[in-house]
Amino acid sequence: MLVQAAPNAAPPPPPLVAERVSLTSVDGKGGKATALYGVWIKARKSLPTDKNGKFPTVIALHGCGGLYSMIRDGKGEFTPRHLAMARALTDAGYNVLFPDSFTPRGRRSTCQDSPAQREASVMNRRYDVQAALHWVTSQPDVDMSRVALLGWSHGASTVLAAMNLADTDVAVRKVQPRAAVAFYPNCQPYAKPGTPFKPAAPLLILMGENDDWTPPQACEAMEKKMEGSDTEIALRLYPDTYHDFDAPGLPVHVRMDINGIGKPGSGVTSGSNPDARAMAYRSMLNFLEAKLN
Repeated sequence: MLVQAAPNAAPPPPPLVAERVSLTSVDGKGGKATALYGVWIKARKSLPTDKNGKFPTVIALHGCGGLYSMIRDGKGEFTPRHLAMARALTDAGYNVLFPDSFTPRGRRSTCQDSPAQREASVMNRRYDVQAALHWVTSQPDVDMSRVALLGWSHGASTVLAAMNLADTDVAVRKVQPRAAVAFYPNCQPYAKPGTPFKPAAPLLILMGENDDWTPPQACEAMEKKMEGSDTEIALRLYPDTYHDFDAPGLPVHVRMDINGIGKPGSGVTSGSNPDARAMAYRSMLNFLEAKLN
C-alpha cells in the first residue's frame, strides 16, 4: 500500500512504500487477544553502523486522533504529522512500525471520550506495544539491539506506561527498547512522589511551554523526581508553543470539545509551531543517533 498525504496538504514528494502487517495484542491480565494491524515502512538509506542488512527501528504510537486523516475504500491516508515523521525517520536510516490501536477496534478517534469509555486506554495500549515488539523480532532487517519507542499525546502517555519497569508485565518483557521519545505526554500519573516510575531506557520528552491539554508542569515534576536515577530523562520545552506543535499546517485554535487536564471546561489549545517542530525533530534525531547507533 502507499502512504499518501491528506488532500489539502502541500504537494508531497514521492509516496513512501508501506506494508500493512498483522499484530496480535494480548491482554497481560486476562489473556484476551485482539487482532490489530500496523503500517510498516522500511529505512530508505543505510547507516555506517548497520550490519548484515539490519537497521535500527522505531515503533511509533499515534495519539487520540488516530493514525489517519481519512479512510477511503479501506485504505488509510496518514495525517501530515505521521507522514512527516515517517519521512524523517526513514530518511535518517530507521525502519518504522506504526501500530493502529483504533481502526481494528472500530474507532477513528477517542479524543472526546472519557477515560472510562476508552477500550484502547493507555494501560491497554501497553499490550499493543508488546505486540509490536514481538512482530519486529521476526523481521530479518531489524536489529533488535536498536529499537526505540515514540509517541504523541495519548501514544506518548502509552510510551511512558510501556517503559515503566515498576509494572511487572513491563519488567518481565524479554525485549526492551533502547530509547523512547514522547511528544507532549500526560505525565500526571508519574509526577506524584509516591508513584513508582522506572523507565526501561533513556527517555526524551518534547512539549510546548503553553500546552494546556497535557500541561508540562507534571513532566517537570516527574523529571525532578527522577533526578539522580540511573536512567536519563531529558525534557525539552519550547516557548510560545501548544499541543500538536509538530503537526504541519495546523492553525493554532481552541478546541472546546476536549476536556483538558489543565483547565477543565475551558477547552484546549492546539496548533503548529514550525520553529519548535524543527528544533524537536533535531533533538529527536540526535537523541536516537546517540542511543541507537
